[in-house]
Amino acid sequence: MRRCRFFAVLFAIALSGAILAAEEDRRNSHVFENIVEHGVDAVGAVNFYDNPHPELLEIAPSGRLSRNQAIFDLMALIYTINEVHPAMFSECSQSDLMGALNRTVSSLPDSLTVAALYRHAAPIVAMIGDGHTALKIPKEDILTKETKRLPILGYINNRRELICQASLDSIIPVGANILRINGIDIDTMIDSMFTYISGEREHFKWASVSDDFHALHELLFKADRYEIEYEPWDSVTASVVTLPAVELSKIPEKQRRKRKPDYAYVADSVNNVAVMEFNRFNNPDRMTQFADSMFSELRRKRITNLIIDVRDNVGGNSDVGDVLLRYISKEPFTQFDKMLVKITPETIKLMGDSGNMVPGLFFIETDTDHLIKPRNEEEGHYNGNVYLLTSNQTYSSASSFAWLFKVCGMGTVIGEETGGMSVAYGDVLTYTLPISKLSSIISYKRFWHYKADENDIHGAMPDVNVPADKAMTTALRLAERKKRR
Repeated sequence: MRRCRFFAVLFAIALSGAILAAEEDRRNSHVFENIVEHGVDAVGAVNFYDNPHPELLEIAPSGRLSRNQAIFDLMALIYTINEVHPAMFSECSQSDLMGALNRTVSSLPDSLTVAALYRHAAPIVAMIGDGHTALKIPKEDILTKETKRLPILGYINNRRELICQASLDSIIPVGANILRINGIDIDTMIDSMFTYISGEREHFKWASVSDDFHALHELLFKADRYEIEYEPWDSVTASVVTLPAVELSKIPEKQRRKRKPDYAYVADSVNNVAVMEFNRFNNPDRMTQFADSMFSELRRKRITNLIIDVRDNVGGNSDVGDVLLRYISKEPFTQFDKMLVKITPETIKLMGDSGNMVPGLFFIETDTDHLIKPRNEEEGHYNGNVYLLTSNQTYSSASSFAWLFKVCGMGTVIGEETGGMSVAYGDVLTYTLPISKLSSIISYKRFWHYKADENDIHGAMPDVNVPADKAMTTALRLAERKKRR
C-alpha cells in the first residue's frame, strides 16, 4: 500500500497544500512524528520553523547534530526558500528537486557535524540554479586554526588552473600551476566542487570555487599527506613533491594580489585613445566626480576613442553605471525595464521591516516617461567611439551595464559573453538555519535587462568575439584604424 511519507505531508502543509508522493518510510515517519510532537514550542506559530522546541535547540557537547535536528534545519531551509524566492522551480523541476530532498533526508545518519549537514544540503540548494540563492560553506568550522590541511594556498584563475600563492617551507614556487593532488587533476576537483555551488553558468561557479576552494578541498579531499604535481610558471617540466597536512600557521603568508581601484583612466593624446579600468560599481557620488573629470579631459585633449574595461568587474551598485551611461548613450535608457518582487510575511521578517509592507507578488514595468535621459552637448555628452571589453567574469551590475551598452548601440563590445544573464534573480536576504546556524542567501526579486526576452536568456554578446585576454589589443587596433581614417 502506498502513502505519502509523513515528512512529505508535513512539508506539503508548510507549503500551503503542495503534494509530494513518496514510498512508505517508517524511519522518516517516526522522525517527523517526533518533530511534530516536540519540534515547535507553540502549535499556533505563524511559521512552523520559527519556534523550535527548546530540547531541539540543545546541541550535544561534541557539537554534532542529531538526525532530527538536521532534518528540521533542512526542511526549514527549503520552506523558507520557497516562501522568499520568486520562482524556486524555474530551473529545476519540482519532482527533481523534491526527489533529491527526499533522498537526502533518507540518507542522513543518526548524528553529523555542521559541515556534514552543509555537504548534504548545499547540492539541493545548488539545483535551484540561481547564483544569488545559496547555502554558504561554514569555513570557520571546516578550517579552524588547528585543522591540518592542504599545505598550499592558491586561487583558481580563469583557465580553471590552481595557482600557488604560498606553500609549506616555500617548496612550491609562487605562481606555479598545481596540476594534480594525490593523483586527482584540478579540473576533476573543480567539477566535484560544482555540485555544491549555486549559479546559472559554469563561469560563475568556478569563480565561486576559487573563493571556497580550500574549504571545499578539506571537505571533499582531506588526507594526511598530499602528493602534489606542479609546473613552475617559468617551466614546462612538471615536478612532484609529497608534503604533510599542516596547520595554517605553518604555511607562509601568501602574496596578496594588489587590490585594483574601483575605476581609473589613462588618456593618451598621442594615440588618440583613453582607457578606463572599471573594476567595481561602487559609490555613485564618486563616479559622478570621476566621470566629469574624465570626460572633461577627453574633450579638452580631443580624444575620440574611449575603451571601457569591465572584464573583471563583478558588479555592485547599478546607479554607478547610470552615471557613466548618461555620457555615452544616444537615447533614453534604463538598465532594468521589468522587475518581479515577492513579498511574504517571511520576506518581511528577514528584512527586519516592521513598517507598512504588504505581502504580495508585484510586477513592475518601467514606462517611457521614466527612462533616464542622456546628457546633451552642453552637459558634456561624449560623441567619440566607445569600445567595451567584456568577459565571462563580467557579472551583476557590470553585466547589465554591458547589456544596455549593446542594446542601445553605444559602441562596440569586444571580448566574451558576459557571465551575468539578461533575466536573472537578485537582491538577496540572509537566512540563518535555526539549529545549525548555517547561513544562506535567498533572492526575492527577478530582473529583466532592458528589452530582454524571457524566452532567450543569455549574457551580453560581443560584437567582436575574442578571448578576454585578447580584447584590449583588439580594441587598441580598432581605435588605431579609426585614427587613420
